[in-house]
Amino acid sequence: MGRPISPLPASLGEVFTVAEALEAGVPRWRLDADDLEAPFWGVRRRTASTEPLEGTRSQALIARMHDLAPALPSFAFFSHAPAAAAWGLPLPLREYDVLDVSVADPHRTVRRRGVRPHRVKPELVQVVEHRGLRITDPASTWAQLATRLSLYDLVAAGDALVRVKESAGPYDHSTPAPPLTTVNALADAISRRHPRAALLRQALPLLRTNSWSRPESHLRLLLVDGGLSEPVLNYNIVDEIGRWVKCVDLAYPQWRIAIEYQSAYHREAAQYSRDVSALAELARLGWYTVQLTSTHVFAYPNLAASTVGEAILAQQKRPLHAPTRPELPA
Repeated sequence: MGRPISPLPASLGEVFTVAEALEAGVPRWRLDADDLEAPFWGVRRRTASTEPLEGTRSQALIARMHDLAPALPSFAFFSHAPAAAAWGLPLPLREYDVLDVSVADPHRTVRRRGVRPHRVKPELVQVVEHRGLRITDPASTWAQLATRLSLYDLVAAGDALVRVKESAGPYDHSTPAPPLTTVNALADAISRRHPRAALLRQALPLLRTNSWSRPESHLRLLLVDGGLSEPVLNYNIVDEIGRWVKCVDLAYPQWRIAIEYQSAYHREAAQYSRDVSALAELARLGWYTVQLTSTHVFAYPNLAASTVGEAILAQQKRPLHAPTRPELPA
């Protein structure tokens, strides 16, 4: 039989360093017991309290940040993709694979397995505590992302930062949240002589406060770059007596074109049923709905503008009649 596993001091918390445990009187052999994991060298986590990860790679990255945080020196902070994940910014999936840890001059960088180290000029970043982690503030995070993201993804991240969420109709029960930062604050971050200032200046005027997702941001930019006018974002459509029908992702109201991005995730039954009914009502009102997927936006982006452009041409040729309701049998 092995040694009995003794309880750990409650003062250590869920994640702690080996040094903290030894200082608290925990025997060295106890730190190798089966009820503890070693997510990083010199760090232990209580497995009994660890729940299976549900959700996105972003959540998994945030969990790893909490695992590493106790072992970081006080002057180190999370930056780039980890900071973006903590602020809830959308990123390409590849960005969630590595932990970016920064220090300001003249500190030495943090060298650990699984960590991408950075040393930055102090004037380029502002560091705050958020969700129990030391991370770069929203504006600094956005500026740092310019070293890794394309223009479209940089705009999508900026859209998320300045987003002002409005109601998407009577079925929208989400809680309104203030924007994480302002366009002026982002402009100030650029003015600090950031090394990718040119790309940041290109992205800044393309930001919109009413874009609600990364695909919406990409799609808006694709349509404009494809020669179309800029669509209205998250447009609430009502019927002839002012009754709400649907909030569509993007729209060209002048041509009654509604554009919906259909994600690959399954929707719950009630939402699916509402969408089917709403699309039928839009057709009755003379609206043409263009449904696009990730294939149109990310795999073959030229398809997005061509598909919407063809719909606009079709609607322009179509005579607009006042919508009529079908007569019910007596």
